[in-house]
Amino acid sequence: MSRTKMSRRQFLAAAGAGLAAGALPVNAFAKSVRTGELVTNRKINIACIGCGGKGADDVNQFSGENIVGLCDVDYSNAAGTFSAHPEAKIFRDYRDMLIQLDSQIDAVVVSTPDHTHFPAAMMAMELGKHVYVQKPISHTVKEARLMLEAARKHKVITQMGNQGHSNEGTRLVKEWIEAGLIGDVREVHLWTNRPVWPQNIPQPEEQMAVPPTLDWNRWLGVAPWRPYNSAYLPFNWRGWWEYGCGAIGDMGCHTMDASFWALSLGAPKRVSAHVEGGSELSCPAGSIVTYEFPSRKGMPAVTVKWFDGICKPPRPKELEEDREMPGSGQLYFGSKGVIMDGNDYCDSPRLIPESAMKNAKRPPKTLPRVKGGHYQNWLDGIRGRVEAPVSNFEYASPLTEMALLGNVAIRSGVAFNWDTKNLRCDNPAAQKYIDKVYRSF
Repeated sequence: MSRTKMSRRQFLAAAGAGLAAGALPVNAFAKSVRTGELVTNRKINIACIGCGGKGADDVNQFSGENIVGLCDVDYSNAAGTFSAHPEAKIFRDYRDMLIQLDSQIDAVVVSTPDHTHFPAAMMAMELGKHVYVQKPISHTVKEARLMLEAARKHKVITQMGNQGHSNEGTRLVKEWIEAGLIGDVREVHLWTNRPVWPQNIPQPEEQMAVPPTLDWNRWLGVAPWRPYNSAYLPFNWRGWWEYGCGAIGDMGCHTMDASFWALSLGAPKRVSAHVEGGSELSCPAGSIVTYEFPSRKGMPAVTVKWFDGICKPPRPKELEEDREMPGSGQLYFGSKGVIMDGNDYCDSPRLIPESAMKNAKRPPKTLPRVKGGHYQNWLDGIRGRVEAPVSNFEYASPLTEMALLGNVAIRSGVAFNWDTKNLRCDNPAAQKYIDKVYRSF
């Protein structure tokens, strides 16, 4: 791996040129195109960006490797993780960490709020680091596409944190549908109990003092400058468009995953949404997103409907009267039957009614199972033990694009046809949400 040095000042100067044009640089390190290297005979040196909340769990998942760096903008929120890894160097700014520990780092875990996924992961990949990025891998559709291109260019091992893609249930759904157990699938319903944080609320106006352990400027990162308010963090950022992606951002890449894979959905041809509340800043109280997919790979055209918040899916007639409708779940309506899974992660698919499940002749298992779980699958990729992690960016980027196109329909309030090759909506009101402008910080 080439190790051309670049100081933080040089990186920021390169980044500043791109930021002034309204987009982050894709090749800040173009003088040295770095590629990832496999690690076969030692522990993997991992640096983690975002160490509180879900980030703390992610760091713990990799504690059997060598944690060399920890970065978080809120030292109080990350204190437990810092204490658990006293050998790791601590940073507030991921750019400082990646540059100062460049020669020591093999791989990077990104577990920040959504708006920081892209800039952090892109810098890591440009330095030839393998990356594990929490779902969704990006904040916008265009970012997801750029991250896929970067992963290909730098030949790094990637994985998105949608753990359900390593589940048994996800594989069963694909095997059952491919074997024709429920016939042709022409409609899918997906729903979640999210949001479980405030949405459809006004922007806070109260001026609050920034906690002494928090670097507010670095937390905002590439997002527009706003005065600090506790309404945004440490968890409620998901309900604000400038930082999160709402209910779809939290659960879309989980709940959409099995249908995206089993039905080879790819890119939708048309997307529309019904929205309850919301604003330019705050995500809505509820939404129904309708994705229309053309016929593909011998399968008929299919409509996928997403429900969140106060918008609930209709109860299927196949579900017995004495059974409750799950708070989150998936329904696959086929010409010969219906599959339901009452979970965001597709843990336990069943035919409904239960009598259909008992009488069904289950197809043979044809897909390989993931050994050791989703996190281990990424590590196995870095060690060359698997050809590619199951939710690498070749898979995760198109899935993220599908999910975030739903937010484009929600935010714009218009239906649009989608040209995936050119990343273009046929409605300008929707096109404005495919990308965004970045703040220099």
